[in-house]
Amino acid sequence: KVLKINCCCSDSESDTSCKARQTVCLEDGLANEDLTVDEEKSASRPPLKYPNRFQSYFLPPGFHNWSDVWKYLRYLLFLSRCRGQGKDSNPVFTPSSPTNQSSLPSASPRNDGSYPQLKIRAQEIPLTPPERELLRCAGLDTYLMIRFARFGFDVTFYPFAVACVTVFPVYISSSRDSWKNEGFFSLTINRVDENDSIMWVVVVFTVLLYLFVLRRLWMEWEVVIKLRHHFLENGDENFHKSSTYLKKFRNTCVVECVPKRHRSDRSLQIIFEKLFPGQIKNAEMVIHTSTLDKILDKRRKFLDKYESVVARYEYEKWKYDQGSTRCCVATSEPIEPQVRTSGSCFKGTNESAIKHYKTMVDQLKVSAHEEYDKIVEKRMQVKNARSLSNSLGNGGDRDNFDMYFLFLPSLVQEALGLNIPEFFCGTGFVEFKSLSAKQSAVQCNLSGEPNWMITRDAPDPRDILWSNICTEHTKIETRKIVTQFFLVIGILVWGTFVTIVTNAANKSIDNIRKADPFQDVNESNSNLVVVLRGYIPPLIVSLILLWLPQVFFILAVRVIRFKSLSQVDEFVMKWNTGYRLANIFFIFFSISLIDAFRCFKDDPELFIQLVAEGILRQSTFLINLVLISTGQETMLQLLQWRSLIKQALYRPLVNLNKRSRRYLDRLNEAPDFEKAFIFGFFAPTLSYGLMVAMMYSYMAPLVLGVCSFFFWVASKVHTHNALYVYVQPFEGGGKIFYYWNRIVFTTLYSSIIIFSGV
Repeated sequence: KVLKINCCCSDSESDTSCKARQTVCLEDGLANEDLTVDEEKSASRPPLKYPNRFQSYFLPPGFHNWSDVWKYLRYLLFLSRCRGQGKDSNPVFTPSSPTNQSSLPSASPRNDGSYPQLKIRAQEIPLTPPERELLRCAGLDTYLMIRFARFGFDVTFYPFAVACVTVFPVYISSSRDSWKNEGFFSLTINRVDENDSIMWVVVVFTVLLYLFVLRRLWMEWEVVIKLRHHFLENGDENFHKSSTYLKKFRNTCVVECVPKRHRSDRSLQIIFEKLFPGQIKNAEMVIHTSTLDKILDKRRKFLDKYESVVARYEYEKWKYDQGSTRCCVATSEPIEPQVRTSGSCFKGTNESAIKHYKTMVDQLKVSAHEEYDKIVEKRMQVKNARSLSNSLGNGGDRDNFDMYFLFLPSLVQEALGLNIPEFFCGTGFVEFKSLSAKQSAVQCNLSGEPNWMITRDAPDPRDILWSNICTEHTKIETRKIVTQFFLVIGILVWGTFVTIVTNAANKSIDNIRKADPFQDVNESNSNLVVVLRGYIPPLIVSLILLWLPQVFFILAVRVIRFKSLSQVDEFVMKWNTGYRLANIFFIFFSISLIDAFRCFKDDPELFIQLVAEGILRQSTFLINLVLISTGQETMLQLLQWRSLIKQALYRPLVNLNKRSRRYLDRLNEAPDFEKAFIFGFFAPTLSYGLMVAMMYSYMAPLVLGVCSFFFWVASKVHTHNALYVYVQPFEGGGKIFYYWNRIVFTTLYSSIIIFSGV
């Protein structure tokens, strides 16, 4: 209304002034339209309400009322088109209506002939209000992992419900003589004869299951692609609010494998100026500060010792003062703690620990300042040397002279102060003036030489592992190859170990049977059989799988020394998934890998039959493994077991009055693995459950029900931790969906191959 009043032309105004007024009003109106529309929507939108506790138990994960469930089913089954609603829309998100260029009112040209710039309204985040709130609180990557857990629930629970009325009656009504048809195995495909005509029910169910999984994945892709585009357009909402800082981050790339003769700010800038003329804004090399880091680490250790000794001594003095005021209490005055210095443990001299540690802290502080001054002085020497060499050039060919000057021998450069050994490392940052130039540098090969000026997108500053930033790229790649070689060998060892564990229980039962052949072990010792065969082997395997991600994390950070946490997370995710999938396939074989290859070489048809029979035999083992994962991995994640051990077991054993404030702060701080979601720890667990569910979806549909319970618990735990426990330091832009997509198709292909063999 205000715009209409201000933009109305009076009768006394001329046409030119009237058009100018309308043009200005149009610019102001479009600029403020987003704010006005958002205020109107927030005012008219009803308050966000979550379902009550009783109702939430029966709602599927991700839904807040039953109308959303009905809309979801209509969209899933393409029923929205049958009612004449045109193209169906995904009810999981609310599609926004971006402003179309043709729908905007045309603006009149200015006096100079140019048209005013029209501001198009940005597209909203395509989610319902509850989901948008979860996305805002959890972050994009964590939100997609929660959707992964919901996806697993959908593709396991609903097929299980269908199998209860279609596949289970077929298995129960069949009566095939086989190696076992009792108990759990009476509800498996083992009951149906190969030539029985009723097998078409299982085939149709399996085909529809695969189509349902693909349809459900397509629905997730429709949501993810919009969220991905929104992230690429607007970036991380928790990033620095300054637009200048965000622009600097987007236009910056990391340069690795910088040759030693080019390791200076000026040299790096000259190289890229030659490659991208007029597009370089700034270039900086990373400086080696290993000496300064060692001094600071050493000072930190002495500072901890000093504060610990002071706190303990003050506590003893306070205890002595309290005891001296009491009657009939004989206490001796505390002695100031001593430390042996300036020699070995037997020849050194005793000195006051407080004074010694205080002196060492002060000395290391001075050494740190001196080392810092040396770094600044060396950097100024490099800049002065560059300006000195520039003064040797003549005329306007100074840049070319600088370019050729870089190829002087290293001894000459050191004499001129251009090449300071071990000062600059082989990593640098180059800021471009435009995003297109930066993308060209990232996507193009800058030279025909290998390992020369390798460029990639600059990681988020919160993602960088600064302790590893100076590690050479070639050294990282070499360590990565060697580490992965040993991990591949470890998969073979891991498969052999899993085979031994799975067969050890059966051998124990056979030994019991041999000791007393007239006693039925399955009847008289049923509890022993359940423990030996159904609980102990899955428990051992699950405990090892629980600790494997921490081993991969240490290898990535301490051995390979990746430069960013996202690279570490990707490495952990890949190998954690590989070991879990190898665990499944080795359980299927129930024999060593060498014996499996030998059997396949002798008789491939017999090998496929043995694999199919082995898969069915090991179904109870994998069911127990999924149940243990539900009660162990997800519940331990909910309990924050590392913090629980530290606070419940370690803290009561420590006298807090004798500890320093710094020590107490570290004690109250959460462990490194419980500060944020490390997706390499949690996403492979979901992939593990999805693989087991798809493998047994048609052979033993009961596994679908067990896995749906696992995904239901996992979705609840991840949602709780994302909202109340974990805080993500940075966002990856939804890259976890690519991992999710690969896992789904790997699962489908593996299930199809086994289904064709069965």
